[in-house]
Amino acid sequence: MAERLLIRALSGGKSTKIITLHGKKMKMMPSTLEKLPGLRTLDLQNNLIPKVCPEISTLIQFQNLKLREFYCEGNPLFLKQPIIAAYKEDDVWSLQEITSRFIMHQLAENNPFLMHAIEWYPEVRNKISQQKKCAVCGNPFITPWLECVQFVPPSKNWKISKNLHLVPLQTFTCSRKCFTHRSRNLFGIAQT
Repeated sequence: MAERLLIRALSGGKSTKIITLHGKKMKMMPSTLEKLPGLRTLDLQNNLIPKVCPEISTLIQFQNLKLREFYCEGNPLFLKQPIIAAYKEDDVWSLQEITSRFIMHQLAENNPFLMHAIEWYPEVRNKISQQKKCAVCGNPFITPWLECVQFVPPSKNWKISKNLHLVPLQTFTCSRKCFTHRSRNLFGIAQT
């Protein structure tokens, strides 16, 4: 059935705008999609596709396709297996990180001395303006200990697929201690 739909789409050539292969039990992403320059919507939801094919995995191919909508939910595209991250027991912050955290904490407490003094040091203002907030403790920091991803419900005003319940949000943790006390939906990002 999926093969017939693809053949029909390919015969349409440049005029093919939408391909819907929703729930067709496909195990591979069709590599012939690069031959459809007019394609705007591609729906491959709820199949058995484990990886993106080389023909459309590169950004160049997606730019050539000029896709406006791409649906791939319900495919095993991501490895959902947790791994144990190796870490050093003696994580030591730099002097600049310690000082930055102290200054940001004091500014949050409205310390009048530091609030006045910070006006004379534009390089310090510039550095602390790059602060991030820890996803666990909420404290500000400059150098992240670990980049993480947190899955959150999408905003009500987003235009998304109805069966998309969570979206990934990039977050950071400030220390190993915070990472070990994280919530269940916060995951560290590691290269494997």
